Amino acid sequence: MSLRPLTSDETGLLELQGCRCTCWDKVKVEDPFIVSAYRNVTFAGDIALYPAEGNVSLDNTTFESGISNAFLSDCSVGRGVHIANIGNVMSGCTIGDRSVIRNVDTIDCPPSSSHGTGVEVEVLSETGGREVPIYYGLSAQEAWAIAMCRHDMTIVDRLKSGIREKSDASQCSRTIIGTDVTIIGSGHLSGLDIRSGATIRGASRLVNGTVGEDAYVGTDVIAADFIMARKSTVDTAARIDHVFVGEGSRIANGFSAHHSLIFSNCILENGEAAALFAGPYTVSMHKSTLLIGGMTSMFNAGSGANQSNHLYKTGPCHHGVLERGVKLASDAYLMWPAHIGAFSMVMGRHKSHPDTSSLPFSYVVENEGATMVIPALALGNIGVARDADKWPRRDRRPQPSSDIITFDIFNPYTAQRISEGIALLENLTAGHPDNDTYACRGFIIKKTHAQRALTIYRSALRHYTLGTLMRRIADGLPLTAGDSDSCQRWIDIAGMAAPAGMLRSGLPDSRQWDATYRRLEWDRIARQLADEPGLTLPDPDKETLARLLDEWLQIDRRFADMLRHDAEKEFDSDNPDITAGFGQAGEHTRAADFQAVRGSLDAHPVAALLKARTDATAVIADAVRRKLQ
Repeated sequence: MSLRPLTSDETGLLELQGCRCTCWDKVKVEDPFIVSAYRNVTFAGDIALYPAEGNVSLDNTTFESGISNAFLSDCSVGRGVHIANIGNVMSGCTIGDRSVIRNVDTIDCPPSSSHGTGVEVEVLSETGGREVPIYYGLSAQEAWAIAMCRHDMTIVDRLKSGIREKSDASQCSRTIIGTDVTIIGSGHLSGLDIRSGATIRGASRLVNGTVGEDAYVGTDVIAADFIMARKSTVDTAARIDHVFVGEGSRIANGFSAHHSLIFSNCILENGEAAALFAGPYTVSMHKSTLLIGGMTSMFNAGSGANQSNHLYKTGPCHHGVLERGVKLASDAYLMWPAHIGAFSMVMGRHKSHPDTSSLPFSYVVENEGATMVIPALALGNIGVARDADKWPRRDRRPQPSSDIITFDIFNPYTAQRISEGIALLENLTAGHPDNDTYACRGFIIKKTHAQRALTIYRSALRHYTLGTLMRRIADGLPLTAGDSDSCQRWIDIAGMAAPAGMLRSGLPDSRQWDATYRRLEWDRIARQLADEPGLTLPDPDKETLARLLDEWLQIDRRFADMLRHDAEKEFDSDNPDITAGFGQAGEHTRAADFQAVRGSLDAHPVAALLKARTDATAVIADAVRRKLQ
């Protein structure tokens, strides 16, 4: 339907209801025009009013559609919109259907705004060199490629060119408010693209940004030059500047971040981030925690965890990498540059710039001022198993998602790192047979720890290889290996395990990646199994398969026993280190108090996790046996 001018009767009624306009000819309306829906409104510039019909609900209260107590300049107001109590002005706004705007000071737009698109985030190195321009829909994989592929600028330039086109196309002089948006009790909002279903409640100041579909901005938030993805949250006095917030992520409780990329399912509260590349599932909850110049994913920071890029010869140009699954214990400190291997625990203070990337699943501890690594110890840690179980359950992303996440703890990337660890430890033990301690890459390893780690690493690698074969057979999938690039080096692209060559050919569509990943994984495993005695693929001998199945089950039981033993430590009522703090009514009450509060392992959710793991193994084994029959 077309817009039309107001009639003289309509302008007369509007004026009787307290409405004012210096030129009513610039106010256009669509029928049915409900005159009674506009009270105490001052109009200026070009105004488009669509029918104010129906009601809107907010906080268990129903409001009539329409506009009251407001100053609107150069605005288009959609169907069924409710606007009330604008303290200063709404200027240069396009408002979608059924949106609610109440008790807001100012909503406007500068002469030109990109709504945050194209803003460059100086991530990792605060002195520049790894800048990532952001846009609505940016994935962790795109950002990683732009930041980390500076050795191949054709990749970087291709991705940046696409973002530049999006930035140019998004330039406009309007604040855009989508359909079903709620804006309540907020201060100054300027140069925004607020997508459908978003809520802004109590924000102090938002400038030059995009608030994504179903995203939430809460009390006292101040944000500038930002992009918030779908279903993200920035709340309770958070401060962000030059920041991308990914799908399903939450920044709250006074957390401050600048020049940082924060991707899907992160939770950041109370602390501070600067030049942070936070891959999926980065978590920091404590006031005293500083994350600066680091790259993380599936990461957890303890209270007082701190990173330093302040060697300060030519400025804060140093950065570090904490690979997937790393945890920093309380008061852990790392001086950049440093590189910590996947699923490792870091405890103490470390200034020797350790590179433990080839030793995943390690404990990195401070020992008499030096960094000591205990390799492979975390492979028997129940906490790692719990992480693998909880990450998929805590996925808050809308589908299809932008980021690609490889949830499997064991995948071609971590297997490759384990293989590197085996080679490193073999060289150290063979090259220095008389040493009790080995020095390596900014850290030390005890001989006994290296020998134990070799046994665990080899078992873990064998378990992964055989397990992949058995699952393939159980699922009835062909054992033919394709001709792919899966045998080249694999990398972790911000939470996504993939062959490095994929970066040149272009990042995959997240909707097709799972099937592609499984194919590439099998191609790699099949080539490794080519040297297996007695095993001929794609038509293996049944006796050989039966032997390999038994071997896999034996290794699986050993790891299951390790996990259960680690979990049982938390329920040991005879261990004074565990029961300290119990039995305040007297020593004789300690055991009963502990049992009443902590209970037993078999009654704990971890027991269900262990059982599910065992049951899954049994299901695969039974399916393989049926195939062999």
